Amino acid sequence: MPEATQNAIELKDISVTFKNSGQELHAVDHVDVQIKRGDIYGIIGYSGAGKSTLVRVINLLQRPTEGTVTVNGEEIQNLPAAGLRQARKKVG
Repeated sequence: MPEATQNAIELKDISVTFKNSGQELHAVDHVDVQIKRGDIYGIIGYSGAGKSTLVRVINLLQRPTEGTVTVNGEEIQNLPAAGLRQARKKVG
């Protein structure tokens, strides 16, 4: 894929579920996002809609329950700690 059209950030089928007192809370439910280099996006929604959780997934400060996170063509969930630190420096 040519560099100009490659997605800088790609979230595929992202879900985040928290468990509290035996109950599940679906904070993010099967979200797909593709952000090309140079694009600027805003994430809007009601309080408690999962906006901050979704943003935290991009750099894996919050690990998704399901789905994949790709930054600059590299799936970052499988990186060792040092590799993840380097990948985070490239997310802006």
